[in-house]
Amino acid sequence: MIANIRKLFSYRELIVSLTKKELKVKYRGSVLGFFWSLLNPILTMLVYTFVFSIVLRGGIKEFAIFLICALLPFNFLSNSVNYGASSIIANSNLVNKIYFPREIIPLSIIFSNLVNFFFELVALFIVLGIMGYKFYMFLYLLPILIFIQFFLVVGMTLLVSALNVFFRDLQHLITIIMMVWFFGTPIIYPLSMVPERFQFIIKINPMTIIKINPMTIYTAYYRNIFYYIKYPEGAGFPLLWETLSALGITLLIFFIGYFVFKKLEPRFAEEI
Repeated sequence: MIANIRKLFSYRELIVSLTKKELKVKYRGSVLGFFWSLLNPILTMLVYTFVFSIVLRGGIKEFAIFLICALLPFNFLSNSVNYGASSIIANSNLVNKIYFPREIIPLSIIFSNLVNFFFELVALFIVLGIMGYKFYMFLYLLPILIFIQFFLVVGMTLLVSALNVFFRDLQHLITIIMMVWFFGTPIIYPLSMVPERFQFIIKINPMTIIKINPMTIYTAYYRNIFYYIKYPEGAGFPLLWETLSALGITLLIFFIGYFVFKKLEPRFAEEI
Protein backbone atom coordinates (compact mmCIF):
# COMPACT_ATOMS: atom_id res chain seq x y z
CA MET A 1 0.00 0.00 0.00
CA ILE A 2 2.86 2.41 0.80
CA ALA A 3 4.28 1.85 -2.68
CA ASN A 4 0.89 2.61 -4.22
CA ILE A 5 0.59 5.81 -2.17
CA ARG A 6 3.99 6.91 -3.46
CA LYS A 7 2.88 6.09 -7.00
CA LEU A 8 -0.29 8.14 -6.53
CA PHE A 9 1.81 11.06 -5.31
CA SER A 10 3.88 10.89 -8.48
CA TYR A 11 0.61 11.25 -10.42
CA ARG A 12 -0.53 14.25 -8.33
CA GLU A 13 -0.71 16.53 -11.37
CA LEU A 14 -3.12 14.13 -13.06
CA ILE A 15 -5.24 14.00 -9.89
CA VAL A 16 -5.39 17.81 -9.79
CA SER A 17 -6.20 17.95 -13.51
CA LEU A 18 -9.04 15.42 -13.25
CA THR A 19 -10.39 17.13 -10.12
CA LYS A 20 -10.51 20.46 -11.96
CA LYS A 21 -12.22 18.73 -14.88
CA GLU A 22 -14.89 17.29 -12.57
CA LEU A 23 -15.56 20.71 -11.06
CA LYS A 24 -15.81 22.34 -14.50
CA VAL A 25 -18.00 19.61 -16.03
CA LYS A 26 -20.38 19.67 -13.08
CA TYR A 27 -21.25 23.34 -13.63
CA ARG A 28 -20.64 23.66 -17.37
CA GLY A 29 -23.36 25.73 -19.02
CA SER A 30 -24.94 26.56 -15.67
CA VAL A 31 -25.89 30.17 -14.97
CA LEU A 32 -25.43 29.86 -11.21
CA GLY A 33 -22.39 27.62 -11.49
CA PHE A 34 -20.85 26.71 -8.14
CA PHE A 35 -23.77 28.24 -6.24
CA TRP A 36 -25.82 25.14 -7.10
CA SER A 37 -23.67 23.21 -4.62
CA LEU A 38 -24.90 25.63 -1.95
CA LEU A 39 -28.46 25.89 -3.23
CA ASN A 40 -29.15 22.15 -3.04
CA PRO A 41 -28.43 21.73 0.70
CA ILE A 42 -30.15 25.05 1.44
CA LEU A 43 -33.35 23.96 -0.31
CA THR A 44 -33.20 20.58 1.44
CA MET A 45 -32.71 22.37 4.75
CA LEU A 46 -35.71 24.63 4.12
CA VAL A 47 -37.98 21.68 3.28
CA TYR A 48 -37.01 19.69 6.38
CA THR A 49 -37.17 22.83 8.53
CA PHE A 50 -40.74 23.42 7.39
CA VAL A 51 -41.73 19.80 8.01
CA PHE A 52 -40.08 19.32 11.41
CA SER A 53 -40.37 22.83 12.83
CA ILE A 54 -43.85 23.76 11.63
CA VAL A 55 -45.75 20.63 10.59
CA LEU A 56 -44.45 17.94 12.96
CA ARG A 57 -43.07 20.39 15.53
CA GLY A 58 -40.06 18.43 16.67
CA GLY A 59 -39.22 21.11 19.21
CA ILE A 60 -35.57 21.46 18.13
CA LYS A 61 -34.24 25.00 18.57
CA GLU A 62 -33.05 26.61 15.34
CA PHE A 63 -33.67 23.40 13.42
CA ALA A 64 -32.11 24.78 10.23
CA ILE A 65 -28.67 24.96 11.89
CA PHE A 66 -29.22 21.62 13.64
CA LEU A 67 -29.89 20.06 10.23
CA ILE A 68 -27.26 21.70 8.06
CA CYS A 69 -24.41 20.83 10.45
CA ALA A 70 -25.03 17.13 9.80
CA LEU A 71 -26.37 17.40 6.24
CA LEU A 72 -23.21 18.90 4.72
CA PRO A 73 -20.81 16.11 5.79
CA PHE A 74 -23.32 13.45 4.78
CA ASN A 75 -23.68 15.08 1.35
CA PHE A 76 -19.89 14.86 0.97
CA LEU A 77 -20.18 11.09 1.48
CA SER A 78 -23.35 10.64 -0.57
CA ASN A 79 -22.27 12.69 -3.59
CA SER A 80 -18.85 11.03 -3.71
CA VAL A 81 -20.32 7.52 -3.61
CA ASN A 82 -23.16 8.25 -6.04
CA TYR A 83 -20.97 9.95 -8.67
CA GLY A 84 -18.00 7.70 -8.00
CA ALA A 85 -19.99 4.52 -8.67
CA SER A 86 -19.99 5.09 -12.44
CA SER A 87 -16.68 6.96 -12.64
CA ILE A 88 -14.60 4.10 -14.10
CA ILE A 89 -17.19 3.36 -16.79
CA ALA A 90 -17.65 7.05 -17.59
CA ASN A 91 -13.89 7.39 -18.16
CA SER A 92 -13.49 4.21 -20.21
CA ASN A 93 -11.60 6.14 -22.91
CA LEU A 94 -8.85 6.94 -20.41
CA VAL A 95 -8.81 3.43 -18.96
CA ASN A 96 -8.38 1.84 -22.38
CA LYS A 97 -5.83 4.28 -23.82
CA ILE A 98 -3.22 5.16 -21.22
CA TYR A 99 -1.76 3.67 -18.08
CA PHE A 100 -2.13 5.31 -14.70
CA PRO A 101 -3.35 4.08 -11.29
CA ARG A 102 -7.10 3.66 -11.88
CA GLU A 103 -7.99 4.79 -8.36
CA ILE A 104 -7.12 8.31 -9.50
CA ILE A 105 -10.50 8.47 -11.29
CA PRO A 106 -12.75 7.95 -8.23
CA LEU A 107 -10.29 10.00 -6.14
CA SER A 108 -10.82 12.96 -8.48
CA ILE A 109 -14.57 12.68 -7.80
CA ILE A 110 -13.92 12.66 -4.07
CA PHE A 111 -11.56 15.64 -4.17
CA SER A 112 -14.01 17.68 -6.26
CA ASN A 113 -16.73 17.00 -3.68
CA LEU A 114 -14.25 17.81 -0.90
CA VAL A 115 -13.66 21.22 -2.51
CA ASN A 116 -17.42 21.80 -2.58
CA PHE A 117 -17.63 20.68 1.05
CA PHE A 118 -14.99 23.24 2.07
CA PHE A 119 -16.87 26.07 0.36
CA GLU A 120 -20.11 24.95 1.99
CA LEU A 121 -18.38 25.00 5.38
CA VAL A 122 -17.17 28.56 4.76
CA ALA A 123 -20.77 29.59 4.02
CA LEU A 124 -21.85 27.78 7.20
CA PHE A 125 -19.20 29.63 9.23
CA ILE A 126 -20.59 32.96 8.01
CA VAL A 127 -24.15 32.01 8.97
CA LEU A 128 -23.07 30.69 12.38
CA GLY A 129 -21.10 33.86 13.07
CA ILE A 130 -24.07 36.06 12.17
CA MET A 131 -26.37 34.01 14.43
CA GLY A 132 -24.04 34.17 17.40
CA TYR A 133 -22.61 30.64 17.44
CA LYS A 134 -19.11 30.50 18.98
CA PHE A 135 -18.19 27.56 16.76
CA TYR A 136 -14.53 28.55 16.74
CA MET A 137 -14.11 27.11 20.27
CA PHE A 138 -13.90 23.53 18.95
CA LEU A 139 -12.85 24.32 15.39
CA TYR A 140 -9.47 22.68 15.96
CA LEU A 141 -11.30 19.32 15.91
CA LEU A 142 -12.71 19.91 12.43
CA PRO A 143 -9.59 19.04 10.34
CA ILE A 144 -9.18 15.80 12.30
CA LEU A 145 -12.85 14.92 11.79
CA ILE A 146 -12.74 15.63 8.05
CA PHE A 147 -9.50 13.66 7.71
CA ILE A 148 -11.03 10.58 9.37
CA GLN A 149 -14.28 10.83 7.41
CA PHE A 150 -12.22 11.13 4.22
CA PHE A 151 -11.06 7.53 4.64
CA LEU A 152 -14.68 6.37 4.96
CA VAL A 153 -15.59 8.23 1.76
CA VAL A 154 -12.56 6.85 -0.10
CA GLY A 155 -13.24 3.28 0.99
CA MET A 156 -16.91 3.37 -0.01
CA THR A 157 -16.22 5.11 -3.33
CA LEU A 158 -13.39 2.76 -4.34
CA LEU A 159 -15.56 -0.25 -3.46
CA VAL A 160 -18.64 0.77 -5.46
CA SER A 161 -16.65 2.13 -8.43
CA ALA A 162 -14.84 -1.22 -8.81
CA LEU A 163 -17.88 -3.44 -8.30
CA ASN A 164 -20.02 -1.35 -10.65
CA VAL A 165 -17.71 -2.22 -13.57
CA PHE A 166 -18.83 -5.84 -13.24
CA PHE A 167 -22.34 -5.37 -11.81
CA ARG A 168 -23.90 -2.41 -13.63
CA ASP A 169 -27.12 -2.55 -11.60
CA LEU A 170 -25.13 -1.47 -8.56
CA GLN A 171 -25.19 2.20 -9.54
CA HIS A 172 -29.00 2.14 -9.29
CA LEU A 173 -28.89 0.25 -6.01
CA ILE A 174 -26.44 2.77 -4.56
CA THR A 175 -29.13 5.47 -4.64
CA ILE A 176 -31.38 3.32 -2.46
CA ILE A 177 -28.52 2.39 -0.13
CA MET A 178 -27.57 6.03 0.40
CA MET A 179 -31.19 6.96 1.06
CA VAL A 180 -31.45 4.25 3.73
CA TRP A 181 -28.11 5.37 5.16
CA PHE A 182 -29.37 8.97 5.27
CA PHE A 183 -32.50 8.14 7.26
CA GLY A 184 -30.53 5.69 9.40
CA THR A 185 -28.21 8.50 10.49
CA PRO A 186 -29.37 11.15 13.01
CA ILE A 187 -29.45 14.02 10.50
CA ILE A 188 -33.05 15.19 10.52
CA TYR A 189 -33.60 14.02 14.09
CA PRO A 190 -31.54 13.67 17.28
CA LEU A 191 -30.52 10.16 18.32
CA SER A 192 -32.42 10.64 21.57
CA MET A 193 -35.71 10.46 19.64
CA VAL A 194 -35.03 6.89 18.48
CA PRO A 195 -36.23 4.09 20.78
CA GLU A 196 -33.22 2.19 22.11
CA ARG A 197 -34.28 -1.11 20.53
CA PHE A 198 -34.08 0.51 17.07
CA GLN A 199 -30.69 2.19 17.50
CA PHE A 200 -28.63 -0.75 16.17
CA ILE A 201 -26.25 -0.69 19.09
CA ILE A 202 -24.01 -3.11 20.91
CA LYS A 203 -23.96 -2.75 24.68
CA ILE A 204 -20.57 -3.38 26.21
CA ASN A 205 -21.74 -2.41 29.70
CA PRO A 206 -24.48 -0.12 31.06
CA MET A 207 -22.21 2.95 30.65
CA THR A 208 -20.72 2.16 27.24
CA ILE A 209 -22.57 2.02 23.91
CA ILE A 210 -20.90 1.54 20.56
CA LYS A 211 -22.81 2.75 17.51
CA ILE A 212 -22.41 0.60 14.42
CA ASN A 213 -23.03 3.40 11.93
CA PRO A 214 -19.85 5.54 11.88
CA MET A 215 -21.75 8.51 10.44
CA THR A 216 -23.78 8.57 13.66
CA ILE A 217 -20.59 9.32 15.59
CA TYR A 218 -19.29 11.80 13.02
CA THR A 219 -22.66 13.58 12.98
CA ALA A 220 -22.47 13.92 16.76
CA TYR A 221 -19.01 15.51 16.47
CA TYR A 222 -20.10 17.98 13.79
CA ARG A 223 -23.10 19.01 15.88
CA ASN A 224 -21.03 19.43 19.03
CA ILE A 225 -18.57 21.63 17.13
CA PHE A 226 -21.16 23.82 15.40
CA TYR A 227 -24.63 23.56 16.97
CA TYR A 228 -24.45 22.50 20.60
CA ILE A 229 -21.95 25.24 21.37
CA LYS A 230 -25.02 27.51 21.60
CA TYR A 231 -27.43 24.95 23.06
CA PRO A 232 -25.22 22.98 25.50
CA GLU A 233 -28.18 21.15 27.05
CA GLY A 234 -27.98 18.60 24.24
CA ALA A 235 -24.19 18.60 23.97
CA GLY A 236 -21.88 15.73 24.68
CA PHE A 237 -19.06 14.44 22.52
CA PRO A 238 -19.18 10.69 21.78
CA LEU A 239 -17.47 8.44 24.26
CA LEU A 240 -13.97 7.18 23.57
CA TRP A 241 -15.24 3.67 22.80
CA GLU A 242 -17.83 5.07 20.41
CA THR A 243 -15.17 7.11 18.63
CA LEU A 244 -12.77 4.17 18.40
CA SER A 245 -15.53 1.92 17.05
CA ALA A 246 -16.40 4.45 14.34
CA LEU A 247 -12.71 4.79 13.49
CA GLY A 248 -12.32 1.00 13.37
CA ILE A 249 -15.31 0.54 11.06
CA THR A 250 -14.07 3.41 8.89
CA LEU A 251 -10.64 1.82 8.49
CA LEU A 252 -12.24 -1.57 7.81
CA ILE A 253 -14.36 -0.08 5.00
CA PHE A 254 -11.31 1.77 3.65
CA PHE A 255 -9.13 -1.36 3.49
CA ILE A 256 -11.94 -3.49 2.01
CA GLY A 257 -12.63 -0.85 -0.64
CA TYR A 258 -8.94 -0.43 -1.44
CA PHE A 259 -8.14 -4.14 -1.73
CA VAL A 260 -11.27 -4.96 -3.75
CA PHE A 261 -10.44 -2.10 -6.12
CA LYS A 262 -6.81 -3.22 -6.58
CA LYS A 263 -7.92 -6.85 -7.01
CA LEU A 264 -10.38 -6.00 -9.78
CA GLU A 265 -8.35 -3.21 -11.39
CA PRO A 266 -6.47 -5.42 -13.93
CA ARG A 267 -9.81 -6.53 -15.45
CA PHE A 268 -11.33 -3.05 -15.89
CA ALA A 269 -10.20 -2.57 -19.48
CA GLU A 270 -11.66 -5.85 -20.75
CA GLU A 271 -14.98 -5.29 -18.96
CA ILE A 272 -15.67 -1.77 -20.21
